[in-house]
Amino acid sequence: MSKKIVVVGPGNIAHAIVSRWLQVADAEIYVLARSKTYLTKGWRPREQQAVTFDQNAVTNADMVMLAVKPKDMFTTLEQMKPQLSSASIILSVAAGITISQIRQILPNQRIVRTMPNICSEIGTSVTGISFDNVADEDKSWILSLMNLLGHVVEMPEHLLNPMTALYGSGPAYVYVFLQAIIRAAEDLGIPPEHSRELASYMVLGASQKALIDNDKSLDQLIDQVVSPGGTTEAMLRVLDQLGWQDIMHQALKAAGEKASQLGAVPSRI
Repeated sequence: MSKKIVVVGPGNIAHAIVSRWLQVADAEIYVLARSKTYLTKGWRPREQQAVTFDQNAVTNADMVMLAVKPKDMFTTLEQMKPQLSSASIILSVAAGITISQIRQILPNQRIVRTMPNICSEIGTSVTGISFDNVADEDKSWILSLMNLLGHVVEMPEHLLNPMTALYGSGPAYVYVFLQAIIRAAEDLGIPPEHSRELASYMVLGASQKALIDNDKSLDQLIDQVVSPGGTTEAMLRVLDQLGWQDIMHQALKAAGEKASQLGAVPSRI
């Protein structure tokens, strides 16, 4: 018999996860929404069929996934609590909200905290996950679901905020990088219909090589590309002059600090 999963909140990350699970997961999936704003976020007809406005949908759910904004988390928990079964596993993808904060309102639940990224939709997310009061059998089930979204690593909870900043937000950093390459390619005469495709495959290939050649340092991989007096050397010289590594470090640090701030909201209504 398929297990019942209720996703609370129809935002972008919920859409990515639900889209994937509807394709490959053996589960009965519902998405609990408050309004029809999901219609503006690209939900396809099959995905829209999973949407419900019935607050009692969480009753007897095997798992309830909390995908609401951090600022709305505690109001949502208080509203949901009367309908919630003590047997339901709570899985939160709300950035910055800790297990202990959720447990203040739901003291007896089994709780999982995780943060997949938007690439969940195609099964290529990078996901950190932490469990609290979850039995091995239930943990295996949760991990099987999360593995459908991509690469999953169990982590101590205190590392989930930096993982959110680095890997949850990470696709946006890659897309910004791709934008820069595409614009430069078009400036150099590469036709627009090819520039995005070529840049995307280049990033994919370089990433795959970094995974396969993991016995080599990234400096060694860089040296394999650089020829003295060549194009790569010219590019790296400009990047170093502009202090790009310091810029990236500051940007990632800001994202990490923001992840922590998102959890710094009142734990009770």
